[in-house]
Amino acid sequence: MSLSAKYQYSHFIYPFLVEKNKYINFINNLLEQDKNWKLKIHEHKEDEETYNFFLPYMKKFLFPTLFWNSDYIKKYKSMSNSKKANILKKTSCATFEFNLDSIKTSTEFKKRYGVIDFDIISIKVICFEPGVCFLDIKTEVEDDNENIDFDNILDFNNMFREVTPRNSSNSKYNIKARGIDNINDIVIFIKSIISGYESNDLDKIYYDKMFTYSYVCIGKEEWNEDTNFESLKNDFYKFQYVVDSKSSAIFNTDCAKLDENTYSRWKYSMFGFSRESGVVLVSENEKYNITKMPHNFEKGYLYMLLLAFYQRMCLINFLQDILKKDKTMIPKLNSDLTKFTHFSWFSQITNSEHGMDIWKRWQKAFELPELYDEVHREYVEYYNTVVTSGQAKINILLIILYSASVMFAGLGIVVQLYDIKNTWLEPLLMYSILLTALSYPIYTVLRWLKHKLEKHFGGMI
Repeated sequence: MSLSAKYQYSHFIYPFLVEKNKYINFINNLLEQDKNWKLKIHEHKEDEETYNFFLPYMKKFLFPTLFWNSDYIKKYKSMSNSKKANILKKTSCATFEFNLDSIKTSTEFKKRYGVIDFDIISIKVICFEPGVCFLDIKTEVEDDNENIDFDNILDFNNMFREVTPRNSSNSKYNIKARGIDNINDIVIFIKSIISGYESNDLDKIYYDKMFTYSYVCIGKEEWNEDTNFESLKNDFYKFQYVVDSKSSAIFNTDCAKLDENTYSRWKYSMFGFSRESGVVLVSENEKYNITKMPHNFEKGYLYMLLLAFYQRMCLINFLQDILKKDKTMIPKLNSDLTKFTHFSWFSQITNSEHGMDIWKRWQKAFELPELYDEVHREYVEYYNTVVTSGQAKINILLIILYSASVMFAGLGIVVQLYDIKNTWLEPLLMYSILLTALSYPIYTVLRWLKHKLEKHFGGMI
């Protein structure tokens, strides 16, 4: 018999990279659509608990507008969009909220047969400074009954995450949003945001589906002091790994990897982590799970996910650039890696012990420490190879110059010793010495020109 839920919501997160030279234009485009998009200016009074959850430097990194005083906010609002965009492109993190009224204007008539009804609660775009962005769509499955069929939640999560521009399948989705006539309009909506700005380098984006971040609270009659969680595990793993309800797969509960990707501090809650999803299954048997957990999970805990996701995308981006073997990118890679390490690589983000437990789970799920070490190892190896190769050429040139200078010095001594009078020998000797002296500066200039041409033509020279 299927479980039933008292309350649930799912965030579907679509990651995308904005080309660095187009990032300011992307922000400006959102600002110009002021009827649809609005910059989120964080205020302590609206959610003090979430902001105080993070350490001060993390708070400043994730919510920079929180530190804008009233005078600066007033000044910002009076600026032109281009000036606003110039400011926002330099902020560590910027959040834009979408006005749902601009899309949910059609009829609320719903087809009941074979269709899961859902509602879109909010849409946001969260961007980190290098142009690493996330489209966050929050949804709720609707049901006329008091409880929500857990199988419907599984099927909905499994289907909705595939509604993306990168997914080439032509699936027919048995889901319908309130006020949206065709679910494929979601794809059109996403394209309208990213078209012309998203990086075309698909190697840097390996997600063809949306990341699923979901909360479900089931009834106390289904999970209580008399219930063994073992009986719920297979349903939980389906939930965690976004498997549809019809799947006959039975997870091996003895698999150590499955246990490593779960976490439970309290008796009636279980968190699940993976590279494609983050979930929590709770029971209403614990009051906290229905009063505080829904808020915490989509506030402070969600930002921890986004931070880990951002770090993984940056590191994969660095790794792809290194693997291109384009030596003209070494100065930029060095600068970007140094900046990332100093300003975006965090080990401690909160004083909350529970929060740090979750943060460490995300670091492990995304394999961030291993990826960070791999990036630095690959960079150092490639840098050393390029530098060694360049130094070897310089050494050869210096040996040739040294040999030539010794030879010309010997010729000069012979000319003076034997008082050789030759109208052409002395000018030739002078020109040869001058050419030898200028050869290294000329070589340096030619290397600089070659570097510029390689950079312009993609390192193919």
